[in-house]
Amino acid sequence: MAKNRSLIFEVAGDGNLPRISIIKPSIRNKKGQPLLLFTKNIIGRSETLPLLLRNDGTLPSKVDIDLIDPDGVYILKASGQTNAIVANYEDEDRKMPHTASVIVNVGETVSFEVTFKPALTQRSQGHVRLSVLDNQYEDSIVQLVGEGYEDDITLDNIHSIVDGELEFDEANSADEDIAAAKANLIHFGDCHINEPRTLTFTMTNHHPSECVRFMWPEHPQLKFSPLVGHLHGGCSKDMTVTFRSAEPKQLQEQPIPCKVSKVTFDRPISEVADWDDRIRTVKWIDVSVPQVQQPDGTLRPSVTPSPGMARPSKKKVVETEPEPAYQEIPDRARTVDLLVSAMADFCKFKCKVDNVRFKDTLMFQTRVYEFSVSNKGNVKMEYNWQVIMENFSPLQRSVTFATNQERPESRATSVTSFTSDIGTGYVPFTIEPDSGTIKASKKMAFKVKFSPLDVHEFSCRLICSVPNLEEGKQGPVVSVKARSLMPYCHFDLEDSDYISSSRRNPEMRGPNGAPPGTTLDPNTRVIEFNSVGVGVKNLRDFYIINPTNSPYSFMWVNEDVGDPKHEPMFTCLTTEGSVRSGKKIQMSFEFVASGLNVIESFWKFVIPELNISIPFLLVGITKEPIVMLDRSHMNFKSLLIGHEAFETVELTNKEDVPFQFSFDEESCHSAGYSAHLLLDPMTATIPPNTSIPIYLRFTPTSTKEVNFNLCCQVKRKTHAINLNVKAEGYTMSCTLLCEDSQGTKVQLSSEALNEINFGEVEVNEQSVRNFYIINSGKFNFDYNFEMDERNPKNSKMVTVTPPSGGIMCGERHKCVLAFCPATRTSLKGCQLMLNISNGPTYPINVSGYGIAPGLHFSFHSHSFGPCFIHRAGMPKHQVVLKVTNKDRKDVSLDCLYTPTQHLHHDFEAQVIPSGHTVSICFVFYPRQAKKYTEQVSFEINGLSRQNIELVGYGTEMKVEVANPKQKMLNLGALRVGQTVKKIVPIINNSPAPITFLIGITPGSQGLQQPGVLQITPSGDITLEPKGGKVNVEVTFSPHARIPQFTEEVLLECVGLFQPLFVINGSCLGSEISLDTRAVPFGPVVQRSQATRKLVMVNSGDIGSKFQWDLKKFRPDFSISPVSGYISPGMEVTFEVCFHPQDMSHDIRYEGLCCNLESGKLKLTLTGMCIQLPPVKEMQHFSTHVRQKEIKNLLINNKTNQMWKIRPLIEGEYWTGADLFTVDPQQTKPYELHYKPLTMTAENKKHNGTIFFPLPDGTGLQYNLVGTSEAPRPNAKVLREVPCKTAYTEMLSVQNWLKKPQRFRVRIEAIKPDKFDPGTSVKGLDYIDVPGNTRKDYKLTFYAHKENSTQVKVVFTNEQTAEYQYFEVIFRAGRPNVLSTIELTTPVRQSVQHLVHLRNPLTSVVTFLATCTVPEILMNNQLVIPAESESTFIFEYMPLKVCEILDPPGRLELNSNELGLYLYDLNLRATQAGPEKSMYFRACLGTNQPQTAKFVNYAKSKTDYVCKVDNSDFHVDKQVAAAPGAGGGTEVAFDVTFEPSRLGESRATLTAVSPTGGEYIIPLFGTCIAPKPQGPYIVKAGSTTPITFRNIFPHTTQFTFQVDNPLFHVTKAGDNIRSRKDHRIVVGFDGNDSGSYATVMAKLIVSCTRSAGGASNVQWVYYLKGVTPEK
Repeated sequence: MAKNRSLIFEVAGDGNLPRISIIKPSIRNKKGQPLLLFTKNIIGRSETLPLLLRNDGTLPSKVDIDLIDPDGVYILKASGQTNAIVANYEDEDRKMPHTASVIVNVGETVSFEVTFKPALTQRSQGHVRLSVLDNQYEDSIVQLVGEGYEDDITLDNIHSIVDGELEFDEANSADEDIAAAKANLIHFGDCHINEPRTLTFTMTNHHPSECVRFMWPEHPQLKFSPLVGHLHGGCSKDMTVTFRSAEPKQLQEQPIPCKVSKVTFDRPISEVADWDDRIRTVKWIDVSVPQVQQPDGTLRPSVTPSPGMARPSKKKVVETEPEPAYQEIPDRARTVDLLVSAMADFCKFKCKVDNVRFKDTLMFQTRVYEFSVSNKGNVKMEYNWQVIMENFSPLQRSVTFATNQERPESRATSVTSFTSDIGTGYVPFTIEPDSGTIKASKKMAFKVKFSPLDVHEFSCRLICSVPNLEEGKQGPVVSVKARSLMPYCHFDLEDSDYISSSRRNPEMRGPNGAPPGTTLDPNTRVIEFNSVGVGVKNLRDFYIINPTNSPYSFMWVNEDVGDPKHEPMFTCLTTEGSVRSGKKIQMSFEFVASGLNVIESFWKFVIPELNISIPFLLVGITKEPIVMLDRSHMNFKSLLIGHEAFETVELTNKEDVPFQFSFDEESCHSAGYSAHLLLDPMTATIPPNTSIPIYLRFTPTSTKEVNFNLCCQVKRKTHAINLNVKAEGYTMSCTLLCEDSQGTKVQLSSEALNEINFGEVEVNEQSVRNFYIINSGKFNFDYNFEMDERNPKNSKMVTVTPPSGGIMCGERHKCVLAFCPATRTSLKGCQLMLNISNGPTYPINVSGYGIAPGLHFSFHSHSFGPCFIHRAGMPKHQVVLKVTNKDRKDVSLDCLYTPTQHLHHDFEAQVIPSGHTVSICFVFYPRQAKKYTEQVSFEINGLSRQNIELVGYGTEMKVEVANPKQKMLNLGALRVGQTVKKIVPIINNSPAPITFLIGITPGSQGLQQPGVLQITPSGDITLEPKGGKVNVEVTFSPHARIPQFTEEVLLECVGLFQPLFVINGSCLGSEISLDTRAVPFGPVVQRSQATRKLVMVNSGDIGSKFQWDLKKFRPDFSISPVSGYISPGMEVTFEVCFHPQDMSHDIRYEGLCCNLESGKLKLTLTGMCIQLPPVKEMQHFSTHVRQKEIKNLLINNKTNQMWKIRPLIEGEYWTGADLFTVDPQQTKPYELHYKPLTMTAENKKHNGTIFFPLPDGTGLQYNLVGTSEAPRPNAKVLREVPCKTAYTEMLSVQNWLKKPQRFRVRIEAIKPDKFDPGTSVKGLDYIDVPGNTRKDYKLTFYAHKENSTQVKVVFTNEQTAEYQYFEVIFRAGRPNVLSTIELTTPVRQSVQHLVHLRNPLTSVVTFLATCTVPEILMNNQLVIPAESESTFIFEYMPLKVCEILDPPGRLELNSNELGLYLYDLNLRATQAGPEKSMYFRACLGTNQPQTAKFVNYAKSKTDYVCKVDNSDFHVDKQVAAAPGAGGGTEVAFDVTFEPSRLGESRATLTAVSPTGGEYIIPLFGTCIAPKPQGPYIVKAGSTTPITFRNIFPHTTQFTFQVDNPLFHVTKAGDNIRSRKDHRIVVGFDGNDSGSYATVMAKLIVSCTRSAGGASNVQWVYYLKGVTPEK
C-alpha cells in the first residue's frame, strides 16, 4: 500500500444496562411515579388492577419486587403465563427476601395483579418497589392508592361507556392527597342528539332489616327507572338511567341526588312485598254500549241487546301498582349522589376530497387512492360508505380487445376467477374501511381501490352515511372515475414487495453481472421461492394468459453470469412455446437451495412478434426448518432401581412438508457406557404441521446420577437438535398389614397372591377389613388401590376407603376394605391390587357370598301388546302376577307402584307365610297412542327390591285405503246400459286386529235404485294387524242418465263411524245434426269457385269425433274442416267450396257422408259450370334487364261480400300477390311486377297471361307482353384512399338465376389509359356466385404516391353473354401515420427501436430522416438497394420524466420514388427506480446522520434541490453537482434522522435538477423509546447542566423530576420551543449520612400524552452524586 494512503475503519459501540419499563399503570403522579389508583370500595369487597413490566433493553433483567403495605390491604400475585417466585402470604414461617422475583427476557412482558381489599374505613396508601439487578439506577416505585368505606346504601355495578383508558390529570393532585377513584361515577360517553342511551346500575341496601324508600329527581336530560320505590334490608335493585338531549349538552360529573328515607309499615316487613313504580297490574273492565239520542230526547243504547247476544266485551287496562302504605321515620332521610358524565352534540366532519380520477389501469391490476376524513365535532362519528355505480351494467363477456396502443404487459394477484365474477354484478371499486367510527378531533384514512376485470370506462359515487348530522347536511360524497386497458399478456402471478419494500439487499449484483447498487428496471417482476431446508426441489407454477385476438410465441432468456464451479440453482422448465388467442399456458420454474442465504437470478420474458421484453427476478429464500423438541433438557429425577421409567418429549414440525429424522446411537449412552437410554422411534418421518411423541425409557442400575446428550439429525436441516437427559436411581421400602374382624393382624406379601374371604353376607349388609400401609423407607411415596374389573359388579360390591393417598417416610395410613352385596351373589375372581409408586405391588384376591330371601315371582316382565285406545264399552286388558314364598320363614312384601289412569292394581302390603302364594291383578287402560313402559317395584323385607316390567302399546284404529290415490274413486262417465266394477283394497295398519262393517247411503235418487250402486262384502270384516287386507268391490250399472254424484263409503266399528273413501261418477248421452241436408250452388265460371256455409250442432251431453269422406267430394267440391271433434252444446261451421273443372249444366253429388262415433250424417251438393268470358285487353311492359316495372290492374267488386281472389299468372318474368282481397262495392288495383332476367332481341319479346277467378263464379283475363333492354352499372364508386395503404373495395356481385353462375372479370383502365408503375388495381379473374344470392368481389388498390385512377369492372357470363359492371374511381391522398411507436424507459436508460423498410422498385431508393424529438438519436439518411429490405435504427434516452403523447412525436422518412413514410412516437420516460435505501435507528430525542450518494449524468454543472416529505428527516436544500462524464459523477450529501414520534417512519428524499432529472432515495427510520443516558456526575453542593432537546414539531410543556430528595432541579418544568435545546440544571445537596458514599438517582423528563404520541414518554438521565473527601 502506498505511503500516502491509509485504511480507515469507523468503530461504534453502545453501552447498555439491564432495565425494564412499566407499561401499566400508565398514569403518573407529580413525582413521575406510576400510580395504581383504585376506586372507593366498600369494606369486604376487592378490586384488582394489572401491573405490566416489559424489558425494552438489550439484556435479560432480573427484577425484585417489594410490596410496602402498612395497612395490609394489598396483595401482589403473578398472572397469566408469568413464571415468577411469589411469596406466600398465608405461610408466615417461610419468609422471602422479596415479595416477588422474576426474570424478564429481552422483549418479554410479564404481568402481575395487585388486589385491594379494604378492612377499615380509611384511605390506604402503599408502594411497590421494583429493583433491577446490576443496575442501581433502575429502582422504581409504583404508588398504590385506595380507600375503604362503609355505607348502608351503595350504588354498584355501574356499567359506564368509556372509549379508552382513563386518563389522570396530574396537575390537579399531589402525592399527599390523591383521592381514590370515584365509585359512583357513570359515563355515558358520546351521545347523538335526540338519541336515548340507557345504562344500568344497582342500588344495594346493606342493612339487614331496615327498609328504605328512594326517589330520584326529575332532570331535563336524565330519566331514571324506577323513579321511586322501596328497597328492603339486605336486597339489591337493578336500575336504569336514560340520557337524551335535544340540543348539544355536556355533563361533567354532575351530581344527581337521590333522596333515601327510612320507612316502616303497618304490617311485618316479611308480609310487605317489594314495590317500585315499574310494577303494573292488569285489569279487564266492561266496555259500555254507546248511547244514541232518540227523537223524543231520550238516550238509549245504540244496539238493543237480544237474548242470544253474547255477554258485554272487556277492555284491558294496565295500571301502576299502588304504593304500600308506609311511615317515614323522622330525621332518617339522606341523599345518595350519582355522578353523571355525558357529551351530546351533532357530528361534524371535514373532507377535502370530492373528486378522484384514477390513472388508466390494466385489467386485473389494482390502484389505490388514499384520502382522509376529519371529525371536527365533540362526539365520535359513525360512518358507512356505499359504492353507487353510474351508467354501468355488469359485463357478460370474459375477454374484450383494446387498441394496439393500449396493450402493455399486466400483472395481478389472481385471474382465476375473473371470468366468473363478470356477469354476476361485480363492482370494480371498493373502499376500506367501509364502516366504523372516528373519535372526536381525530381523522381516519380511507383507501379507494380500483380493480377492473374488463375494458371499460367506470364511474361511481362514494356516498358516506353519517348519522347525527345537523338538519339539512349530508355526509361526504366523492365522485370516482377510472378507465381500464387491455394488456398484451397477463401473468397470473401475485405481486411481490421484495423490491418495493426494500427487502432486497442493494449489495446484490444486477442482471448480466451488473455491479452492486445497479438500479433495476422498475417493470421487473419478482417470483419468490421459499425453501424450507437445503437440497429441496421447489417448484413454482403460474399461468400466462393471452387476451388478444391473435396468437404469439414466447421464450425465457437467462441473464445470469454463469459460474462453472457451481450448478445453477434456478431452472426454467418451459423455456419457449406459443400461446393461442384467449388461452393460457402454464410456466414452471425450479429452485434447489444449497445454503441458508438469499439467491437471485435474472430472466427475461420475450415475445418476438410484438417486440416485448419483460424482466423477471427470481428470488430464492432458504430458511432453517422449524423442527424442534418441546424442551432442551429433561430430568427423570429419582427412579427406583430396576424399574423402567417412561418419559415423552414432543418433536414438532411447524413446516408444511414432512421431514425425516434419526437419533445418533452413540448419544444414547452415558459417559463410559455405564447406562443406556432407549428411544422409540429412533428414526422416522414427521408429517407436516404435527407433533409426534418420542418415548424415552430408562432403567436405573445404580444409585448415581447419569447424563445423556441426545443428538437428533433432521434431513435438510443444517444443525442437529440436542436434548439433555438426566436421571438418578433410588430404592423403596413398604409393609402392608391386614386386620380381620377378630382384630388379628396379618402381614401381606408382594411376592404371592393374598387371600381375603368375607364368608356369607346378607344382601345390603356390610362387612369390613382394615389395611395398614407402613412406609419404612426414607422416601415419601403414594399408593392407590386398583380392582381387576373382569366382573363389573365387583366394583359396586367391594370398595376401599380411601382408594389412594400419600405416606410420609416413617408414617402409616389406615384403609378400609368393605363388602356389601346388593343382590344374592357369589364374589369370585375379584382381584385387588395395591400399587406403591415406584415400589412393590400387593395382589389380593377377595371372595365372599351374598344371600337373599327366597321369594318367587311368576314373571318379571309382561307385554300387553298393541291395544286400541280405551273407550267406554271396550274389553279390559289384564294380567295376574303370582308371588310365592319358597323361603323357610315369613317374608313381608310391599308394592311401591302407585296406580295410574293407564295401569291399575289393588294390592296392599302384607306378610306372606312360608309356602303361600298371593295373586296381583294389573289392568291396562291405554289413553294415548304411544308406548307405555312401567317399572313396578316390590320391596322385600324392607331391604331389597324386585322390579317387574309391564309394557303396553296404545294405538289408533288405522283402517284405510291401501292406495292413497283410491281415496277418491272415479267411476267415470258411463252411458246407459254400461257397467263398471272397481276393486279398492282396504288395509289394517293398526298393530291390533279389528272387525268392522262397510256401507254407503247414497243421496241421489237414481243411485238408490236396486242394482245401480253396490258394495261387497256387506257383512263383518276381520283384518289381521299390521297389513291385514281385504278387497272391496264397487259396482256401478246405471239404467238412466244420472248427473255427476259424490258419495262417501263409511267404516263402522264398535259404534264408531269413519270415512274410508269417496266415489263419484255419472251417466251421459249425446245428439248431433246438420242445419241443412242439401246445399245448392248456382252457375260458376270454369277455373273459378263459389263458397257456402254449413253448420253442425251437438245438443247432447257428450262430444264426438267427426270425419267427412273427402274422396266423394272430388273433383268439383271440397269442405273444411274435414275432421275434428264437437263438444256438448257446441256448433261447428263448415265451408263448402264449388270449383268446377269441366263444362256441365248439372253437377250433383248425393250421399256425401260424415262419420260420427254415434252414427252418420248425409249431405247433397248441386251446381253448374259455364264457359270463360273473352280476353278484355293486352298489357305492355318495358325495362332494363334485371330491373323491375310495376303496373296496376283494376278489379271492381259490385257485390256486397268481400272477395278473396287467387290470380293465375303464366309467364316466367311476371309476379304478383298470391291472395288478393277486394272490399264490397269497391275497386282495388292489383300490382303486377315484370322483372326480366335476360335481354330480349329486336323481334323476340316476353309473353304471358293473368287470370282472376272471381268469387261470384265469373273471371277476368289479360295478355302480357314485355321488352328487356341492356343493363345499367350496378354502382358508381368513389373512394379517397391514403397512399401507402392497401385498400380493398367490396363489389357486391348478384346472381339473378336460381342456379350458380361463373363470371369472367375484366378490369379496364378509363382514366388514365395506363396504370402508374407505383399503382396497382387487382382482383380475381373469375368469381362463382350461388343461385339467387350476392357475393362480394374483392378489388384491391394500392398506390405509393398521390394520384387519381378510374376503372371499369365488368362481370360476364361467357355461356349466356349476360353481363353486369361497376364504375370505380380511386383518389390516393397524403399517407396516414403508418404506425405508432411506443417506447417506455426509465430515465437515464436508453431503449432502441427498429423500423423495417422495403424497396419494391427495380432501382435504388434513398430516404431522408427527420424527427421532432431531440432525445432521439439516429442517422439522417438511409439507402435501400433495388427489390430489397433494410432496417432503420434509432435510440431514445431521456434524462427527465416526461410523456410525449398529445401531440406525439413525429418521425418522417421521405423518398422521391416511394413518397413519405410517417411514424408517430409515443414516448414515456418513467421515474427511475429508487436509489439504495437508507436505514436509520435512533432513540426519541436523539438524531443519527448518514451520507446519501447518487450518480449525476447531466452534461453540464447543475444544482439539485433536495426535499424530504417527512419532518423527522433533515437535508440541505441544495447540493451542487459537477458535470457528468461518460459514466457520470458521484454526488454525496448528509441526511439526518431526528424522530419526533415512537415507531416506524418512512420518507422519500427527492433530488431534482432542471437538467439532471430526479433522484429518489427511500428513507426508513425506526424510533425507539428513549434509553437512559448517563451517568451524569454531580458533586455535592454544586450543579450540573444536562442538555435536553424538544424534538416535537410544536412548543411543548415538559416537567423535570428527580426521584431522590438529595438531588434537586432549579426549575420543575418549562415550555420548550420546537427543535430547540434546553439546559436542565441539576444540583446535589450531599449525602445526608455524612459519609462519602456515592448516591444514585434519576432525572425524569416527561410531557403530556398528546405531545408524545399514544403512550406517555419519559427521558431518564442517570445521576451519580459524589461527595469529595476533604
